[in-house]
This record gives sequence, C-alpha cells and structure tokens, in this order.
Amino acid sequence: MKKEVYLAIRYLFRGKTRHISFIGVISCIAIALGVATLIVVISVMNGFDEDLMKKLLKVNYHIRVEIEDEEILQRVKEKVEKWPQIKSACLNIETQIFIKLPNLIFPVVVRGVDFKNEKERKLFYEYLKEKEEVKGFFVGEGLKKRFYLQKELEFYPLKRDLQLKKEKIVGTFKVGLYDIDNNYIITDLERAKSLSSNYLLFLGIRLKDPFYAQAIKEEIEKRFPSVFVITWIESNYALFSALKLEKITMFIILSLIVLVASFNIFSTLTVKVVEKIKDIGILKALGFNNRSILFIFSMQGLILGFIGIFLGSFLGLSMCMLLKKYPFIKLPQQIYYLEYLPIAVKSKDIILIVCVGLFLSFLFSILASLKATKYSICDALRYE
Repeated sequence: MKKEVYLAIRYLFRGKTRHISFIGVISCIAIALGVATLIVVISVMNGFDEDLMKKLLKVNYHIRVEIEDEEILQRVKEKVEKWPQIKSACLNIETQIFIKLPNLIFPVVVRGVDFKNEKERKLFYEYLKEKEEVKGFFVGEGLKKRFYLQKELEFYPLKRDLQLKKEKIVGTFKVGLYDIDNNYIITDLERAKSLSSNYLLFLGIRLKDPFYAQAIKEEIEKRFPSVFVITWIESNYALFSALKLEKITMFIILSLIVLVASFNIFSTLTVKVVEKIKDIGILKALGFNNRSILFIFSMQGLILGFIGIFLGSFLGLSMCMLLKKYPFIKLPQQIYYLEYLPIAVKSKDIILIVCVGLFLSFLFSILASLKATKYSICDALRYE
C-alpha cells in the first residue's frame, strides 16, 4: 500500500504540465470556500437558535399549570416547591385591557406578577430600562414607542360595563421578544386581579434543568388529574420546528457549494488519467492490478478533498471566532431582537460538514478513477 500512496502523491504534485497543478489548487480553494461558508452560516443559525431559546427560557416559565380553582393551584404550588428539580413556582394571572388612544382603542395583555416573590422580582428587574416605583404599570418598550405613551395610561378593563380608568406608567421593560415588548403590560399580582374578575390564573414553574420539563409535567398530571399543564417545548413547538426546518434547508442548499466544488476533483482526476495512460500500462505490466490503479487515482482526489476541507474548516472556524470575539456586524434592531450577529459553534455540526465533504470527494474520486482501470496493458502502452 505504501507504493500506491507514494505514486498518488507523486502524480498529484508532479504533473507533466503546469495546468494540472493549477486545477488541483482551484479544486482545493473551491472546497475550502464551500466548507467555510457552510460552517459560518450554520454557526450563525445556531447562534440565533441558542439566543432565542435563552430569552424564551429566561422570560417564560418552563411549565404552566392552569385551572380555575385557585385553591387547587395553591396546593399544586405547595407540593411542587418541595421537589428537588424545581427552582421556583409562582402564581400569575393574565387578563386584557383596551388602551384608549386619541384615534384608536388597542387591546394589550396584562400579566400580574407576584412581586413579593424575591426571585421573580429580581428576574423581572433585569429587563427594566426605566423604573420609578412598584405600584403601577410597567409597559414594554415597543408598546411605549409605538403609541408615544407618557406618564399615564387610559384604558378600559375587561368588563361588560366599560369604564374608563387611568394608571401611572412607572417603568419600561425590554426582554428582546417582539410579542412581549409590544403587547404586554406587567403589574403586581393583586393590582392585576383588581382590574377585572375575568382573568386567567396559572402557576408558573421554573426548573433547574428546562429539558426535564416533560417528566415534571407527567408527574403533575399524575398527582393532579384536573389541571391543565403545558411545557415551554410544547408552547413553542411551531417556532422551533420552523427553525429546525430552516437549518436543514440551509445545510442542504449550502452543501451544493461543496458538491459543485467536488466536480473540480472529478475534472482534475479525469485529466490526470488521460495524462497517465502510458504510466497505467507500465504499472499494470509491473504487476499492479485494477484495484491498485483505482486506489492510486482515487487517493489523489481524497488528498485534494482533505486539503480543501482542512483549509475550509480552519477558515470557517477562524471567522466564527473572530465574529464572536469582535462582533462588528451590526443588525437592525427594528427587524431582529439582537444587536450583533450571534455565533454558536457546535462540534457535531462541524463533524457532519467534514463527513459530507469527505464523502463527496471520495465519490467523485472513485467515479473519475474508474476510467483508469478500463485500459488494458496493450492499449495503454500503444497510447499516443
């Protein structure tokens, strides 16, 4: 096998004509650019996925337990708080009000948070951009900018007999999620209850490990069959399914770049086979069989593919590290919820990209090398 490897390297880097080496260089560059592009794009998409997941997990509860009976919900709270997997459990309510504007009445969601719960209060205060006092409404930054809200808010509570009321705006929050920043108002739990008798009461549960949510849900449903339980995975299933489908689609589309680059390997080896027909005849006369000839020429393609993939991986990972350390690509915050381009490099994605590149290089190497095995000794030695 050493002889075959030696001949493959010699034929690849010591061609009779200079254009052969040039085609080899182009093949390596094309594969390197394809692999680098694939790594950077997939890493950016991973960055968006991770950042969105972090925001969803930090703002939203990992599990929501809903039932109209507050006593049952309180019993669920007292029970689950003792479980070792539970980080915190807090009662919340959601209702609606209709904001009165000069030429518009706009519905928004009011969430009542138990600010007596220290963990919930500290978590919410992380998102506050402006704060005056606790008693009043905290409005989303998007909502405030959209309707030019000032110090007071006029609104109609969710009641049959609509009565115009006023409430002080005591702060502005921004969590980075469009729906919450543009459609939510946060206030104290008791204040939210006083707005209307028509509200949804639920228990919000945060876990030490969010991916343990399904097991906790099944345990709660087993002990309290009358309650409705939903996890963060179920409530965001459509979103994460769309992101996963988008990632797969982008991977397939960008893999076509590597596929096209692999055609260069096919053309390089095809020219190599034509150039080395006499050498093939001599090798066969010396005792090399078709398998050895196939190995010699396919090894050349694999070497080109390996060099291209190595350079592409180095280039792609270097660009990812550069973008992560120096986030100089700024995103329009009116469209995206991030200020800079997020990057998250995952080893399994890199391994998959490298494997796809090597597979395509091997496939086109074999296809081009098969022609070299078709020549007989006599036909090869008579070739002019």
